[in-house]
Amino acid sequence: MSRRPLRYRRGADVALDRPAHVRAASALAWVGGRLLVVQDDAAFLGVVDPATGLVDDVVLPRVNGRRVFDKVLGNKADKPDLEAAFADGETLVACGSGGPQPARRVVITWRAGEAPKVLEAGRFLDAVGRAILPAATALNLEGAALVDGEVWLANRGGDRDGEAVSPDAIVTVELAAWRAYLADPAHAPVPAVRATQVDLGSLEECPLHFAELVAAPSGVYYLAAAEATASYFDDGAVVGSVLGLLRAGAARYTPVLDEEGVVARDKLEGLAAVPGVPGRWFAVVDADDPDRPADLLELCLAGDSVLQQ
Repeated sequence: MSRRPLRYRRGADVALDRPAHVRAASALAWVGGRLLVVQDDAAFLGVVDPATGLVDDVVLPRVNGRRVFDKVLGNKADKPDLEAAFADGETLVACGSGGPQPARRVVITWRAGEAPKVLEAGRFLDAVGRAILPAATALNLEGAALVDGEVWLANRGGDRDGEAVSPDAIVTVELAAWRAYLADPAHAPVPAVRATQVDLGSLEECPLHFAELVAAPSGVYYLAAAEATASYFDDGAVVGSVLGLLRAGAARYTPVLDEEGVVARDKLEGLAAVPGVPGRWFAVVDADDPDRPADLLELCLAGDSVLQQ
């Protein structure tokens, strides 16, 4: 329905290592009435004005002296790779993807008026990996939501090592155990995890893999992207994305169409409901291009969408 580039209200700042725009938007969450965007290749959270696309930045700590990360800079392995986020009351919780690089094995929490906290979460992520991964494949958490007193985390599958392929899966953790762990991640017991593999199907013969989770009264919605890559680390050509609904262990989905009514060749990685407007969603695009602003989209579920049935 609309597309707005996400640009920082204060522009670029060399001293902060902040570009002029949100680079690789990877998750959305409503926190205390604010729409928060998370990025996977820049150490900034963003508070989004949906009407204008202007973003107020929240600065995260540097990693090896930088706050932006990519292949050109030679520091892609240093990025925290924040790919999943949800609101726990007035607190934003953003999870690193959990891959082998140490920088990705973190959880970041933030409340308005406070400094962000970076928590090392390796023990928990190791437990998640043991629950779902074949040997030599990598974890890649790309969605998170609170659902009926549990934290749900979505693993983006498709990481391949020989014949072994990581699955798309939902990992669930009791909220109380999750909170206790985050209060003291170095010493608290690691929460028990339960995992369920999910077959997400394909789009134009390219496998779909999780990109986002959102809890709603009608069920748990998700985004999945069809991207030609067999690696948690490397990007590939994007076929498109779908908006889906998980219900009773099954995944129903519909492709996201562009302004011309054909499949949008966008990798959608963040989703949040438009308040007070049923069937409308905000979504963000990761263009995998550091020079291109991430877009904020408004989507409308309409017509004969299978999610309306």
